[in-house]
Amino acid sequence: MMHIIQKIVSMSIYFSAVLLFLGDFSECSSDERKKSGSLHNSSKHVNSQKTLDITLHGILLWASMGFLMPLGVLTIRMSSTEEHHRTRRKILFYVHAILQVLSVLLATVGAVISVSKFENAFNNSHQRVGLALYGAIYVQVLIGFRRPKRYIHLSYRS
Repeated sequence: MMHIIQKIVSMSIYFSAVLLFLGDFSECSSDERKKSGSLHNSSKHVNSQKTLDITLHGILLWASMGFLMPLGVLTIRMSSTEEHHRTRRKILFYVHAILQVLSVLLATVGAVISVSKFENAFNNSHQRVGLALYGAIYVQVLIGFRRPKRYIHLSYRS
C-alpha cells in the first residue's frame, strides 16, 4: 500500500514540476492577450492579485483532481482486495470517503474562485472543460450517495 502511495506522490510531484517550468499560466484563460495584441504587452496588464487568484485556482484543482481524487479511488480499490479483514476494509472505506469529500470541497473552492474572480464567457476550451469537470464531480457525489449496499456473497455447500 505504501509503495503505491509513494509512486502516486512522486509522479504528482514530477508532473507538477514539469508544469511549473513550462511557463506562466496566468494568461491561459485571460482576454488580456486579445485586447493588447501581443503576449509581451498582456503580461504587463495582469496584476499580482489576478496572478495569485489564478495560481490558487490551479493549485486547488490540481490537489483535488490530480492528487486527492486518484488517491481516494486507489483506497477504495484496495478495500475490495481485503476479503477477510473487515476492520481494514472499513478503515479503507472511511479513508476513501474522507479523501473524496476533501477533493470535492477543494474543487468547490476552486470553482467559486473561478466564477467570482475570472471572466467566464465560456468561449474557450479551458473554461468549457472546467465546467464539464465540475458537473462530473457533483454527479459523482450524487452517485456515491445513491450507491447500492455492498453485500457479502456467501458460498453455500449442497
